Amino acid sequence: MRILIVDDEPRHLRGMVNLIGRLRPEDQVVAAKDGLSAMELVKAHSPEAILTDIRMPGMDGLEFLERLKVEGIKTRVVMVSAYNLFEYAQKAVRHGAFDYLLKPVEIEKITEVLSRIDLQLTAEQQQYREEEELQHRLKLASSAYLSRLILSWLNGSAAPEELEELNRYEWLRESGVAVYSELKHRRDSGEQQDSGSFVRSLEQAWSRWGEAITVPLSGMMEDGVQAAVTLITLEALTQGKREEARFIAQSLAAEWVHAGQLVHGIGPQCHSLLAEAPRSYLAARTANSYNFYDFRQGLLFADELISTPGAGAPDWGRLYDALKMDDAALVQEVCAETVYQLADAGQASPMLLKEQASLMLLQIRSDHQDILDKKTGQMLTDTATMLIRSCRSYQELMTKLNHALREAHLALALSRQDKSEVVIAECLGWIQGHTKENLTLERAAEHFHFNPSYFSTLIKNRTGKTFSEHVTAVRMKRAKELLAAEQFRVYEISLECGFQDTKYFCRVFKKYHGMSPKAYKHALSQRKREA
Repeated sequence: MRILIVDDEPRHLRGMVNLIGRLRPEDQVVAAKDGLSAMELVKAHSPEAILTDIRMPGMDGLEFLERLKVEGIKTRVVMVSAYNLFEYAQKAVRHGAFDYLLKPVEIEKITEVLSRIDLQLTAEQQQYREEEELQHRLKLASSAYLSRLILSWLNGSAAPEELEELNRYEWLRESGVAVYSELKHRRDSGEQQDSGSFVRSLEQAWSRWGEAITVPLSGMMEDGVQAAVTLITLEALTQGKREEARFIAQSLAAEWVHAGQLVHGIGPQCHSLLAEAPRSYLAARTANSYNFYDFRQGLLFADELISTPGAGAPDWGRLYDALKMDDAALVQEVCAETVYQLADAGQASPMLLKEQASLMLLQIRSDHQDILDKKTGQMLTDTATMLIRSCRSYQELMTKLNHALREAHLALALSRQDKSEVVIAECLGWIQGHTKENLTLERAAEHFHFNPSYFSTLIKNRTGKTFSEHVTAVRMKRAKELLAAEQFRVYEISLECGFQDTKYFCRVFKKYHGMSPKAYKHALSQRKREA
């Protein structure tokens, strides 16, 4: 407790200061020799208790007490006097004295008086805390009520009596805009931000733009997103105000970067917030959804969106064709080009863009359900129905798509590889069974239902030889078998091996085996005789 001792007699003054110092060493005690100097100390130290003599030069105790009342200074004043007169005590009490003590002051008396002052101070402090808490609760209740009222109004669900209630707020009749803000919490942060601090931060920042009130949307939205709407009085949405808004948005983004990404959509100018704020609010929410495109840098005005005619169904044909080839990079490239075209420079609805990407993955699963393994098929389904829908940005969407397509392409490539081994074995058997016929790549590709160019590449990649080389190898092997039988003439063997020109057959045979058919037949006969 802070205590002021006032007495014009130095001996009494020192004695009282020392006494209280011994009795209450934790208290702060100051002294004054008269009423005038005491008033200065009261203003400087705001003592909670004053022990003052009545008879003093310049300003006596009663005048000092009256002066405190005039100045509006509330403290407890104990009069100390050597005069045991009822008149003095009566005047002191009438002027607002807390008590009256006689000199010389007894220790028990002063201890009892100061203890009573302590109890009174404690009671007053408790009452002050209770009143402050009550005011705080009333303020919160009032704020919560206003928030619910504004949200009902902005969402078009306010009752007629609630609309009447809004008419009481004069500032709503002014022009202004609605700002919709979303804090997209980092998925790995696990940090739950206090709604109150988020709202206060927004309101304080946007107050630099105009008079503002921020209302939180109820709790944490799905997928870790916290949102609020700010109504701001604004005379005109000038270019200067737009630049100022971008600066505010950047400052807020830096303030909340520890929690996640903070983005905003700003609705069109309202001539009267009361009449047009719900429309501005809905436009602000729509504009904010286009912050999905990373280049928007977290702030978009509703009038920056360009209404474009629908592009119709996307053409995924090139992507489906790329999946049938062995070039994984081509799949990623074609996907990026197609999605970029669908995005229409950030003017396409993010929701529609994600829907089209999801349908594309489901179509791939459907087209190849007999080929894809169960794990890959489920991955495509999960990505299409859950992961893509939860994407918060264009970059995240492309990451999810690229991963899904990479896995699908790998599964299809492995399936093709297994299938191609069977096809090539069948093709080599087919060649052996048709050596007499006109064997061409085009005929073989048609027989096995392949594109000629792809079929040629497939055979070369899997066997290391071209189709023609395989045909020649089979025919030359058959020619050796027929020559070894010694039952056919050379021209007959030529026809049997699919050569209509005997001279051409001989040239091919010599090039392949290093000797002509006749020389080979003669060498065989020679070895037989020697054997």
